[in-house]
Amino acid sequence: MADKNKTRGKPKKASPQRKKRTSVKKADHAVKVTKKELDQARVAMTVAQGKQITYHQDAWLAKDKSKKQKLEALSKKWGKTFKADQRKYNRLKKQYKSKKTKSDKLTKPKGDMNAINDTITEQKSGWHNEGNMALFRTDGVGGVIFFAPINTESESNSTNVTSYPVDKGAPRSSYARVSSKSISLDGLITGKDRAEANQKWRQLRSWHSNHNELTYKGDIYYKHFIMTELDRSYTNLEDNIQVSMTLTFVRAAEITTSKGKTSKKKSSKSSKTTAGNRHKNYTAITIKSGDTLYQLSKKYGKSVKWLAKVNKIKDVNRIYAGRKLRVK
Repeated sequence: MADKNKTRGKPKKASPQRKKRTSVKKADHAVKVTKKELDQARVAMTVAQGKQITYHQDAWLAKDKSKKQKLEALSKKWGKTFKADQRKYNRLKKQYKSKKTKSDKLTKPKGDMNAINDTITEQKSGWHNEGNMALFRTDGVGGVIFFAPINTESESNSTNVTSYPVDKGAPRSSYARVSSKSISLDGLITGKDRAEANQKWRQLRSWHSNHNELTYKGDIYYKHFIMTELDRSYTNLEDNIQVSMTLTFVRAAEITTSKGKTSKKKSSKSSKTTAGNRHKNYTAITIKSGDTLYQLSKKYGKSVKWLAKVNKIKDVNRIYAGRKLRVK
């Protein structure tokens, strides 16, 4: 007979992986339930609105006074129902967005930059049948792909300069801006066999198609690139794939908006440099005959480049008297 006083062992603690799977499962279930309620609320809201409109139209066409009053009462009743359903729909919409965001965070793959840096260090320490040109996502997701160089890496920098005459004495830098920076690469993807090389090629194609932000480490080291060109050359190589690509640098402009005594900084996704700050409270003047952007820039302490950008002036040497010009 079993000993009744025998103590039971403590239950094992759930592993982190199991806890994560449980959390993901609960989050997905919450999203599905809220989505169903949201769809039902949308249908109810649409039905109530349709009945409100129908009764309102019937009341407008009705000639009998008592019937008209009855239809107007029904229209008013369904109008209240519609507003209640609309409030419920908006509430559920916010809940769905919040739960969907939580679910996405749990399921979103997390990058491991430490692992990537360790892989690059190990790659450079010895011979691994691959080159040392490394390309990987800036967020660390998806691992790193190495290339064996065929030709030299090349960097291209381009600047736009106005072709119009500029104000005498004005700094020439006010009429120029960096337009693009790019890197061109030619290399071989190697693998233990053709299947592994093809897998690496598909990874590159995915980065190109999804416009993922990339980091490149070779003789040139830059972050914040988008792959704008990706080509594959079909050769007689058995286990290697010859590829060429162009990586274009994307600049992030910092925009400051101010209101009263408080100010907030926002990161812009624009690839163009932003000259100056954008303010909700600004000063504008009326352009007078004989004014030039260079004169006004000196008077108000702003560069010609800044004045042209915030006022959307294409030709900095041509402004018109009587028009408004933002100067602060």
